[in-house]
Amino acid sequence: MALHNKVAFDTNMLLSIARFRVDVFTEARKLLGNTEFVVPKQVWEELMKASGKRGKIRAEAEIAIEISGKRGVKIVEVDARNADDALRKMAKDAVIATNDKELKNSVKKLNGTVLYLRQKKFLELS
Repeated sequence: MALHNKVAFDTNMLLSIARFRVDVFTEARKLLGNTEFVVPKQVWEELMKASGKRGKIRAEAEIAIEISGKRGVKIVEVDARNADDALRKMAKDAVIATNDKELKNSVKKLNGTVLYLRQKKFLELS
């Protein structure tokens, strides 16, 4: 039985798909069972912006966008100033997948659950 049936991804977690060659979607399902994957619109906009840059970040963003599409990731509207605020607002209804230390800590303060990457290869809940 899954703890939550929704995982909301931060930009850095999606970029880690290519950066560390880790399938964050499969890993999340191993931990949580059948799960819906979502990203706040603000995160999607960050990814789109990164895909327009040059170099490694562009390739990582393009891979994240492509794989997100294949995995049926839903883009959701959240009334927030930025991606981190949007994810904090989603913390009561979703597991927040991030490697960002500040965001992790603020989600935990809200009694939210965080999914993060350990040893650059597997996900862990806290």
